[in-house]
Amino acid sequence: MPHADTPRWPRPAGPGPVVALGKLVADQLLQLSAPLVVGGQQRVVRTTTAGGAPANVTAGVVRLGVPARLAGWAGADPLADGLLTALAERGVETAVVRRGRAPLSTVLVHPDGERTLLTDRGEGGLEPADVRAEWVAGAAVVHLDGYDVLRFPEALRTAAAAARDAGAPVSVDVAAATRIASHGPDAYAGMLAGLRPDVLFCNAAEASELGLTGDLPPWAPALALVHAGAQPTRVLARAGAWQVPVEPLPQGRLRDTTGCGDAFAAGVLAGWRAGVPVLDAVRAGHAAAAVVAGVIGGQPPS
Repeated sequence: MPHADTPRWPRPAGPGPVVALGKLVADQLLQLSAPLVVGGQQRVVRTTTAGGAPANVTAGVVRLGVPARLAGWAGADPLADGLLTALAERGVETAVVRRGRAPLSTVLVHPDGERTLLTDRGEGGLEPADVRAEWVAGAAVVHLDGYDVLRFPEALRTAAAAARDAGAPVSVDVAAATRIASHGPDAYAGMLAGLRPDVLFCNAAEASELGLTGDLPPWAPALALVHAGAQPTRVLARAGAWQVPVEPLPQGRLRDTTGCGDAFAAGVLAGWRAGVPVLDAVRAGHAAAAVVAGVIGGQPPS
């Protein structure tokens, strides 16, 4: 595909906080000492942290010295109390409506660093009437979670419209390939198009489900970033396509892949806000993901 010398941001980001909007999840991580065996038994190391893409992204952004705001829905229970306190201690601003019981994800961290995610959706949710203009006021960019596009489609469309009204660009990180396949790739692509995002984040399996394997399809935004673990990230734009290699992790560095995609998004969003070139922002995303790959859980150390 012919292309220009370098990709460009579809819209400049503002100087304000990076806003990640969606639901707050409790991540219960179980670090396995051996591969799972049906009917077997083993000891695990348990850790509970704030989780879900919005929490992971904002924690990653703050670690990079950039202000961040988590907006959306949190449970009205003691578990969510602790999660919100932990985020505030990291320096994340929170602006949430609270109701019901917080969602809980049980993450099985395998000895090779891969993970299996088991989710309990909690009780409650995000309604269009919950979305407040102040959630996105002054935002550098508003980042939406592709899982929430499935669960709260009207609320996410309202949030995307509010961001555009506030002059903030919008990015979306899509749902897992299995969720896209079960919903229907064409239907899911239509939901994404309805948000009118400026930038799309996905991994290689998700990109395959959505047909992001060559030229950008008509429904897609002007820029799509397709990360693939240790393989080069593909940067897709109307003007062409680029590949950005990933620096290899040192031997023994990989501990847990949970949250690496969110850390990548955090690094890219921080770069976008700073006005650095797209390819440099992708490299910053790789570096942020490498930090999270070296810890247990989806967030970098405080």
